[in-house]
Amino acid sequence: MAYYLVASLPTLELGEPAPLTPDQLLFQCQGVLSSDDWAELSLVLEGRLDEATSDFAAWWRNVDAQIRNQVARHRAGLLHVEARSYQRMHSGYEVAVEEGVADALTHRQPLDRELALDRCRWIALEERTRLQPFSFEQVLAYALQLRMLDRWTGLTDEDGLKKIESFITEYAEKALES
Repeated sequence: MAYYLVASLPTLELGEPAPLTPDQLLFQCQGVLSSDDWAELSLVLEGRLDEATSDFAAWWRNVDAQIRNQVARHRAGLLHVEARSYQRMHSGYEVAVEEGVADALTHRQPLDRELALDRCRWIALEERTRLQPFSFEQVLAYALQLRMLDRWTGLTDEDGLKKIESFITEYAEKALES
Protein backbone atom coordinates (compact mmCIF):
# COMPACT_ATOMS: atom_id res chain seq x y z
CA MET A 1 0.00 0.00 0.00
CA ALA A 2 1.15 3.53 -0.62
CA TYR A 3 2.14 4.74 2.84
CA TYR A 4 2.63 8.24 1.52
CA LEU A 5 -0.96 8.40 0.27
CA VAL A 6 -2.50 7.46 3.62
CA ALA A 7 -0.07 9.66 5.54
CA SER A 8 -0.85 12.63 3.30
CA LEU A 9 -4.62 12.49 3.75
CA PRO A 10 -5.93 15.32 5.94
CA THR A 11 -7.49 14.35 9.25
CA LEU A 12 -11.25 13.96 9.32
CA GLU A 13 -13.40 14.74 12.34
CA LEU A 14 -17.11 14.10 12.61
CA GLY A 15 -18.86 17.42 13.05
CA GLU A 16 -16.17 19.37 11.20
CA PRO A 17 -16.22 20.40 7.54
CA ALA A 18 -14.56 17.99 5.13
CA PRO A 19 -11.09 19.19 4.11
CA LEU A 20 -11.57 17.74 0.61
CA THR A 21 -14.36 16.47 -1.58
CA PRO A 22 -14.89 12.85 -2.60
CA ASP A 23 -13.83 13.81 -6.14
CA GLN A 24 -10.60 15.32 -4.82
CA LEU A 25 -9.86 12.12 -2.91
CA LEU A 26 -10.47 10.03 -6.00
CA PHE A 27 -8.18 12.28 -8.04
CA GLN A 28 -5.47 12.12 -5.36
CA CYS A 29 -5.59 8.30 -5.42
CA GLN A 30 -5.43 8.01 -9.21
CA GLY A 31 -2.14 6.51 -10.30
CA VAL A 32 -1.25 5.60 -6.71
CA LEU A 33 -3.71 2.74 -6.27
CA SER A 34 -3.94 -0.24 -8.58
CA SER A 35 -6.72 0.01 -11.15
CA ASP A 36 -8.80 -2.55 -9.22
CA ASP A 37 -8.38 -0.70 -5.93
CA TRP A 38 -9.14 2.63 -7.60
CA ALA A 39 -12.31 1.16 -9.10
CA GLU A 40 -13.34 -0.17 -5.68
CA LEU A 41 -12.69 3.23 -4.10
CA SER A 42 -14.73 4.86 -6.84
CA LEU A 43 -17.70 2.59 -6.09
CA VAL A 44 -17.47 3.36 -2.37
CA LEU A 45 -17.29 7.11 -2.96
CA GLU A 46 -20.28 6.94 -5.29
CA GLY A 47 -22.30 5.05 -2.68
CA ARG A 48 -22.48 1.96 -4.87
CA LEU A 49 -21.40 -0.43 -2.12
CA ASP A 50 -23.61 -3.22 -3.45
CA GLU A 51 -21.30 -3.39 -6.46
CA ALA A 52 -18.08 -3.25 -4.43
CA THR A 53 -16.33 -6.61 -4.09
CA SER A 54 -13.75 -6.20 -1.34
CA ASP A 55 -13.99 -7.95 2.02
CA PHE A 56 -14.11 -4.50 3.58
CA ALA A 57 -17.16 -3.52 1.50
CA ALA A 58 -18.90 -6.76 2.49
CA TRP A 59 -18.10 -6.07 6.15
CA TRP A 60 -19.44 -2.52 5.85
CA ARG A 61 -22.67 -3.67 4.18
CA ASN A 62 -23.19 -6.02 7.14
CA VAL A 63 -22.47 -3.30 9.72
CA ASP A 64 -24.79 -0.89 7.93
CA ALA A 65 -27.53 -3.52 7.80
CA GLN A 66 -27.09 -4.24 11.51
CA ILE A 67 -27.47 -0.52 12.29
CA ARG A 68 -30.49 -0.09 10.05
CA ASN A 69 -32.14 -3.21 11.45
CA GLN A 70 -31.76 -2.03 15.01
CA VAL A 71 -33.16 1.39 14.14
CA ALA A 72 -36.08 -0.24 12.30
CA ARG A 73 -36.85 -2.48 15.30
CA HIS A 74 -36.78 0.54 17.58
CA ARG A 75 -39.11 2.57 15.37
CA ALA A 76 -41.42 -0.38 14.85
CA GLY A 77 -41.67 -0.79 18.61
CA LEU A 78 -42.62 2.86 19.01
CA LEU A 79 -45.29 2.52 16.33
CA HIS A 80 -46.46 -0.92 17.51
CA VAL A 81 -45.90 -2.51 14.11
CA GLU A 82 -44.01 -5.60 13.04
CA ALA A 83 -40.41 -4.84 12.06
CA ARG A 84 -39.73 -8.06 10.13
CA SER A 85 -40.53 -6.60 6.71
CA TYR A 86 -38.03 -3.79 7.31
CA GLN A 87 -35.13 -6.04 8.28
CA ARG A 88 -32.18 -6.68 5.97
CA MET A 89 -30.25 -9.91 5.88
CA HIS A 90 -26.66 -9.66 7.07
CA SER A 91 -23.93 -11.82 8.46
CA GLY A 92 -21.84 -11.14 11.49
CA TYR A 93 -22.66 -9.19 14.59
CA GLU A 94 -20.77 -6.28 16.12
CA VAL A 95 -21.48 -5.88 19.85
CA ALA A 96 -19.98 -2.37 19.93
CA VAL A 97 -22.22 -1.34 17.04
CA GLU A 98 -25.30 -2.67 18.83
CA GLU A 99 -24.34 -0.73 21.96
CA GLY A 100 -23.59 2.44 19.96
CA VAL A 101 -26.93 2.31 18.19
CA ALA A 102 -28.76 1.68 21.47
CA ASP A 103 -27.07 4.76 22.91
CA ALA A 104 -27.87 6.82 19.81
CA LEU A 105 -31.53 5.90 20.03
CA THR A 106 -31.77 7.45 23.51
CA HIS A 107 -31.33 10.95 22.05
CA ARG A 108 -34.61 12.82 21.90
CA GLN A 109 -33.75 15.23 19.10
CA PRO A 110 -33.63 13.65 15.61
CA LEU A 111 -30.52 15.62 14.65
CA ASP A 112 -28.68 14.48 17.79
CA ARG A 113 -29.80 10.91 17.16
CA GLU A 114 -28.58 11.02 13.55
CA LEU A 115 -25.23 12.44 14.63
CA ALA A 116 -24.88 9.72 17.29
CA LEU A 117 -25.67 7.03 14.68
CA ASP A 118 -22.97 8.44 12.41
CA ARG A 119 -20.59 8.53 15.39
CA CYS A 120 -21.32 4.82 15.83
CA ARG A 121 -20.50 4.23 12.15
CA TRP A 122 -17.35 6.36 12.46
CA ILE A 123 -16.09 4.40 15.45
CA ALA A 124 -16.80 1.08 13.72
CA LEU A 125 -14.67 2.22 10.77
CA GLU A 126 -11.85 3.34 13.06
CA GLU A 127 -11.91 0.06 14.96
CA ARG A 128 -11.83 -1.97 11.74
CA THR A 129 -8.71 -0.19 10.49
CA ARG A 130 -6.93 0.50 13.79
CA LEU A 131 -4.43 -2.33 13.44
CA GLN A 132 -3.69 -1.69 9.76
CA PRO A 133 -3.41 2.10 9.45
CA PHE A 134 -1.71 2.08 6.04
CA SER A 135 -3.85 -0.54 4.34
CA PHE A 136 -6.24 -0.13 1.44
CA GLU A 137 -9.04 -0.70 3.97
CA GLN A 138 -7.91 2.54 5.62
CA VAL A 139 -8.43 4.35 2.33
CA LEU A 140 -11.92 2.84 1.99
CA ALA A 141 -12.78 3.73 5.60
CA TYR A 142 -11.54 7.26 4.95
CA ALA A 143 -13.79 7.43 1.89
CA LEU A 144 -16.83 6.38 3.92
CA GLN A 145 -16.02 8.91 6.62
CA LEU A 146 -15.59 11.57 3.94
CA ARG A 147 -19.02 10.68 2.55
CA MET A 148 -20.49 11.14 6.04
CA LEU A 149 -18.93 14.59 6.35
CA ASP A 150 -20.11 15.46 2.85
CA ARG A 151 -23.65 14.44 3.83
CA TRP A 152 -23.57 16.61 6.96
CA THR A 153 -22.29 19.57 4.96
CA GLY A 154 -25.31 19.23 2.70
CA LEU A 155 -27.77 19.38 5.60
CA THR A 156 -28.90 22.98 5.81
CA ASP A 157 -31.96 24.60 7.33
CA GLU A 158 -32.97 25.86 3.90
CA ASP A 159 -32.82 22.39 2.34
CA GLY A 160 -34.66 20.96 5.34
CA LEU A 161 -37.49 23.46 4.93
CA LYS A 162 -37.71 22.66 1.22
CA LYS A 163 -38.02 18.96 1.99
CA ILE A 164 -40.72 19.59 4.59
CA GLU A 165 -42.65 21.80 2.20
CA SER A 166 -42.34 19.16 -0.53
CA PHE A 167 -43.54 16.44 1.85
CA ILE A 168 -46.53 18.54 2.99
CA THR A 169 -47.45 19.41 -0.60
CA GLU A 170 -47.22 15.78 -1.68
CA TYR A 171 -49.24 14.62 1.33
CA ALA A 172 -51.92 17.27 0.72
CA GLU A 173 -52.17 16.32 -2.98
CA LYS A 174 -52.62 12.66 -2.08
CA ALA A 175 -55.26 13.57 0.48
CA LEU A 176 -57.17 15.59 -2.12
CA GLU A 177 -57.04 12.65 -4.56
CA SER A 178 -58.63 10.32 -2.00
